[in-house]
Amino acid sequence: MQTKAIKMATFMGLVLTLVFACSPQENTENLTAMNESETVASKQAVVFIAGYDKGESTYYKDAKQHFEGLHYKIVDNAFSLQEIIAWLNKNHNEQDYSEIHIVNKGNSKKGLSLETTIHGELLSQQSLLNCLKENKLPKLKSVLAADSKLVFHTSELGKNKQLLQVLKQTFTANYQPKVFATQHATLFNGQFQKHYLADVFYGYYPTAQSPGNIDLSKQFIRKYPLEDIHWLNAIRTKEEGEPGEAFSYKFNIPVRWEIEFSDDEDLPSLADANEIMDWIDDNEKYSNIIKDMGIKVEYFRWKAYKSGQKVIIKGKTTAVCILKPMMQRNNPLSYVRTEFDNQRYYTKL
Repeated sequence: MQTKAIKMATFMGLVLTLVFACSPQENTENLTAMNESETVASKQAVVFIAGYDKGESTYYKDAKQHFEGLHYKIVDNAFSLQEIIAWLNKNHNEQDYSEIHIVNKGNSKKGLSLETTIHGELLSQQSLLNCLKENKLPKLKSVLAADSKLVFHTSELGKNKQLLQVLKQTFTANYQPKVFATQHATLFNGQFQKHYLADVFYGYYPTAQSPGNIDLSKQFIRKYPLEDIHWLNAIRTKEEGEPGEAFSYKFNIPVRWEIEFSDDEDLPSLADANEIMDWIDDNEKYSNIIKDMGIKVEYFRWKAYKSGQKVIIKGKTTAVCILKPMMQRNNPLSYVRTEFDNQRYYTKL
């Protein structure tokens, strides 16, 4: 069988007041202050809103409003790593980037929804390594300072240190940036906090075949037995009613494979979902794809049909995501601060 498969580091306008002082010590202090101000003025920061909202989602809109409120430079028309690097090179203007922020949806397993190249593959460790090997990405010019920071606002990306290491290499120019990403969910425009972190928990069922909230809550109980969360209430709650309250939302995850066979006799019939799941279990390549997603094969709704020498298999699962805002241990009414240099909540490379 063959298969084909940066709060914008404020750009300070310098108001130079000439002070005629007789003391050499005072002159030295004034000169030092001027040099420090010039150093700050020689740096810049930027936030890439590297995605767009679909349906009722407002994630990117909320993130943009948050960073605009902090007076960052916003770029909202670069949706690939290629475009981000090209923008940084073009807009450098002899100013080092002190912070580069990239806002993009994704997770620790699959990577980012950011494209590698324009209309290219989505960004994962392997796709990025392939791009670097084939020289498909522009080289970042000497645009960094010794203390430049590269911050990814992507939920749970901090768990994937291998991908972060490749990203660090990709953004290395005259200096290597310090790279930050949280191991938790990152959210914007909350009911009580504009930007906060949350613990995240997942449950699944075949799309359009919901088992009901009670049975779904039992799945969470079995999967996360040590968590002190009222799962049924969390499933029923769609936003925080009070600070720190767990809530949920749903989204679908599709799978689509086109498998070409060289011989008609090898074409499987796959008449129903059970036959499809059995076939997947018997084929290591596709079984591993499902295992790597961390979702049981039975949590997908499966369909298959033939097209010439191909069999097209489609699967779709509904993920129920429960978010528990992270609160300070010594003050349960205060949210954990989103300070990306805090290694308790952010991975730093």
